[in-house]
Amino acid sequence: MNKIICLESVDSTNAYLRRSADELPHGTVVLADAQTAGRGRLGRSFASFAGKGIYLSVLLRPDCDPVRCASLTPAAAVAVCRAVKRICGVEPEIKWVNDLFLGGKKICGILCESEVSEGKLSYVVVGIGLNVSERREDFPPELRETAGSLYTETGTAPERGRLALAIVEELEKLYALWLSDESACLADYRRLCRVPGKRVRIITPSGETEALAEGISDDFGLCVLYDNGERKTLHSGEISIRI
Repeated sequence: MNKIICLESVDSTNAYLRRSADELPHGTVVLADAQTAGRGRLGRSFASFAGKGIYLSVLLRPDCDPVRCASLTPAAAVAVCRAVKRICGVEPEIKWVNDLFLGGKKICGILCESEVSEGKLSYVVVGIGLNVSERREDFPPELRETAGSLYTETGTAPERGRLALAIVEELEKLYALWLSDESACLADYRRLCRVPGKRVRIITPSGETEALAEGISDDFGLCVLYDNGERKTLHSGEISIRI
C-alpha cells in the first residue's frame, strides 16, 4: 500500500475511492474519522460513529478474472481477524460471508466493490468498518442486542491508528498471497467461520428457507443441507444468512 488519505468525514470511504479511482494508484488507503452514509452488503446502512471506529477502504487493481474477486471478501475478513488478534489479543469469529463477531456481537462489516469495463476488471475497493470504542448506549436501541465493539466485548479499546495500520499490513500480506493462490487463507477462514454446524435461514428474493450449514467450499461458498435432503453451495451474491 503506497498512499494514505486521511479524512475527517466522508459519505463512505468506499464511495470516495470509487469516485476517485481513475486518479489514484493501486494500494491507495482512505481512512475517515466518521462516515455519514456508511454502507454494507445488499444496500444496508452501516452505523459509523465519529471518533469511535475504524472506517477504511483500499483500492486494488489485480490483473485477474473479475469473478475471482469474490474471494477477496473472505481474505479481508481473515486479515482483520489477524490484526485484531495481534493488537488486542482476542480473535473474532466470521459470520459467512463478510461479518466479524466477538462475544456474539457484530463488530465489523466488510464490503468489496468492483468495476468491470468491457469484461475486464478495472479495480476493486475493499471497505472495512470496525467498531472499536463504541459503548452499548452509542448504538441505536434496535442494534444494542446484536452490535458490539472491541470495548463492549473486552472492556478496553486499542489505539485506532495502531489497529488500522495492523489491518492494512495484514491485508497487504494476504493480498500478495492471494494473487498467486486465492485459497491462501481458506484454512483460516474455515477455522474462524462460526456458521457451519448451525441451522440458518436463507433469505432470497423469492422467500425464506431453512437449512443446516455443513461447511465452507473450496471457493468460499457455504455448503448447506436442506430439510428435503438437497445439498447446495451458496455464494455471497445470492443470499442473506440469519443464524
